[in-house]
Amino acid sequence: MHLPDGILSGPVVVGTGVVAAAGLGWALRRLGKEQSSGPSPVVMGMTAAFLFAAQMVNFPVLPGVSGHLLGGVLAAVLLGPWGGAVAVAAVLLVQALLFADGGVTALGANFVNMGLLGSAGGWLIYVSLRRRWARERGVLAAAMVAAWLSVLLSAGACAVELAGSGRWSSLGSVLGWMLLVHAVIGVGEALITGVVVQALLRTRPDLIPDPDAAAAGGVGAARIQAGLAGLAVALAVAMFLGPLAWDWPDGLEWVSEKVGLKIDEQETAGLPAAMPDYQLKLPGVDSLRLATAAAGAVGTLVVFAAAAGLGRALEARPGLAAAVVRTGGGES
Repeated sequence: MHLPDGILSGPVVVGTGVVAAAGLGWALRRLGKEQSSGPSPVVMGMTAAFLFAAQMVNFPVLPGVSGHLLGGVLAAVLLGPWGGAVAVAAVLLVQALLFADGGVTALGANFVNMGLLGSAGGWLIYVSLRRRWARERGVLAAAMVAAWLSVLLSAGACAVELAGSGRWSSLGSVLGWMLLVHAVIGVGEALITGVVVQALLRTRPDLIPDPDAAAAGGVGAARIQAGLAGLAVALAVAMFLGPLAWDWPDGLEWVSEKVGLKIDEQETAGLPAAMPDYQLKLPGVDSLRLATAAAGAVGTLVVFAAAAGLGRALEARPGLAAAVVRTGGGES
């Protein structure tokens, strides 16, 4: 559901950019205040790395249509709503700049859709359901239902942004098709989220904090070990499953063809991407799968370093979030 450059009008780009900057700034402030009890940097890095790797793996959902994990709810379950939103922001930034996956001018809209609505909005659904259902089973069911609904929230917002870019007359058809196809993609989102949450509940339940208590924090040896193990899983997903991704159009591309919108994946805002289409050319190697695996490994490590580094900086300097917002560095 990554919107590319050139598809949104100027007012929509500016409007979503302002909302995204305010939302990211608020998330950074909250994380800065929670430095002693918030998510540890290594877990934040691990989560962002896994989201990046999993988003490389498009899976078939309908004949001729593919989808991929958005991961906002999964990130929020592990990191809380604000840590989850920041992790999604790190993923989107690396995808846009290094891989031309999502436009630079559309970063604000993409963050609103997947970071604010997908993670922070999905968290509200997850918390409300978890408080009503039995403990362990409730965690799993709440995460899966929230994951499915978060995809619909993101798809609906994306449809409104497209219609608001000079296409209001097509709002009904765009919204209808987006919700229809993403309701199916959301099933995959819920299943993947459920598999990961269930695995963590069985092996590392301490990584899933109680929403009524402070998020689990700390940088103890066990948490660092878990984070590095998660990074290894993310690398395996990127390197071994990424090259096997379906090349069918994703939900947004399929809907754009259905309703006659033109969506071209081009270099982001005229900036040459280092690894367009997730391809890192290796000297003397012509295999596209190896090129994808290499790009996936590099991207996973970059996202891990970016998210973990930001988490460490906020932990070490609680005032950093406010400084970032004041200087404009928190804008998407």
